[in-house]
Amino acid sequence: MTFIVFIGGLFEYNSGKTTFAKEIISSFEKDLSMKTAPFKPLSGNNLFFHYEEIKKNAKKHENIVSLDIVELMKSSSVEIKTILTNPVHKLNTQALPYNFYKEGSINTLLSRYSSSVSLMQRFTIYKSETETESCFLVNEPIYKNPKFWNDQALTEPILEKAKEIKYFKNDQEFYSLNNQYYAEATKTSFDHIKKNSEITVVESFNNSAHPAWCIRESDAVVIVGPGSLFIYEPDAYFRAIDNYRTINITKVTTTEEILKIATPVEVLPFPVDSDERKKIITDFTTSISDKIKAK
Repeated sequence: MTFIVFIGGLFEYNSGKTTFAKEIISSFEKDLSMKTAPFKPLSGNNLFFHYEEIKKNAKKHENIVSLDIVELMKSSSVEIKTILTNPVHKLNTQALPYNFYKEGSINTLLSRYSSSVSLMQRFTIYKSETETESCFLVNEPIYKNPKFWNDQALTEPILEKAKEIKYFKNDQEFYSLNNQYYAEATKTSFDHIKKNSEITVVESFNNSAHPAWCIRESDAVVIVGPGSLFIYEPDAYFRAIDNYRTINITKVTTTEEILKIATPVEVLPFPVDSDERKKIITDFTTSISDKIKAK
């Protein structure tokens, strides 16, 4: 049975969870000789900010994949397809407000166009050692409008290999379609990874308390914030999530909210200095190795 470490981020961006995940994977692999696989159930990248990196990875992996998971896989010796270690991935882009800007106020412009919009989302389902299926949700009004997207050479070869493509026109349609594929993609990929690794390092999405119900099976929970590691007893952490969601049914469950109601068993520093951080990482991974040996 694999030992599962769940890593969440305190903030939506730049919490340090990918840095922590990469360093513990490297420590498990190099220092302790333990086969360690990363798993990022849900991820997203913005074409406006990461276009060249996205193109490079799409060419190498013949699909759209998370920039974070590509970095994490560099530290792992486990031979698993990248699209399975990252079964759900979304490409976002910025809506272009040129025409609106000519007619509307700057305040309305900012409120309407400050957020990115979804271009497409991939779901990869594990079938067997030799077979996977990728299904895509595609934002029809954005994808088919050359003002918003015109690099068909990047996306069409990927979509041509898809098992299924579903087009959506609004958020309601997107979430309805998302529910059809999400659980199967994350569950089948996760079960496959568990069978092929001694350690599975699960990285959350943004500041989500947990990005998929299947990853509630965790042996260690760490919430990463700048300079700090909040260590939780797994049952207590997920119980806090359940309690929060019972009261706040319509709200997004973030790590910030869980930290308000659940108490960590330990808080460790996560220093900027590489030598100091190395000691923290080594102590953490060694303690997990000792727990596994004691079973």
